[in-house]
Amino acid sequence: MTFHSGAAMGALLAVSGAVLVFLTGQGTLGGAFAGLVVSLLIVAGFGVAGFVPLAVFVLGSGLLTRIGARRKERAGAAEPNQGRRDQRHVAAKLALPALAGALAVLGGGSTPTLALILTASLAAAFADTAATEAGPLTGGHAYGVHGTRLVSLPHGAPGGMSPGGFVAAAAAAILLSAGAWLAGLAGSPFEASVAAGAGFIACVLESLFAATSLGTRVGHFGRNVLLTVASALLALSARALGWVAS
Repeated sequence: MTFHSGAAMGALLAVSGAVLVFLTGQGTLGGAFAGLVVSLLIVAGFGVAGFVPLAVFVLGSGLLTRIGARRKERAGAAEPNQGRRDQRHVAAKLALPALAGALAVLGGGSTPTLALILTASLAAAFADTAATEAGPLTGGHAYGVHGTRLVSLPHGAPGGMSPGGFVAAAAAAILLSAGAWLAGLAGSPFEASVAAGAGFIACVLESLFAATSLGTRVGHFGRNVLLTVASALLALSARALGWVAS
């Protein structure tokens, strides 16, 4: 078992982040505690570098939830419980990043590969949140695919995504991956770009999947798990093809 040299500083940041999330109402007590566990696993495996993209996701998601909250409530597209995430939200979107951190501690894989998994899965999670939260604020309609037809859907409907949501998803994935590169988690700008692209594509695929009968049965939290897994697999495929250095 090997802890990253920056784990102590990362742990301090993780505790501070969990307290901030709870005090600012971004998460319930259970959600803040679950987030703390995830943060500690990530910083144990990757140090402060791993905490940076996680912080971008958590704080960015909280900010996006609060921007235009009343307008989203009137449109019926606001998050329930005033956007306070609980442990189910944390588990759905952060289980894979937590697993990557745990494997890094246990020596269960190549650190660069696990770092790519972490970055890509967080990029997808942030892209999905950005599309959901920013889409209703950009005006226009949301659209989804039903069968072979493109149909107009209300904002917040499963499978619906607006043009503004697409832009927000892409921007969020790029921002998070850039943060991972600047922190030294992603090995190069191109690797960060691969993670961002994987996150954006996974977000679009999740939207298409949500409109299917199977997507409905899997449910919101199940689709969020699949979202992060799909993004990681896309990024790993790029590495397997030699597009990203091992």
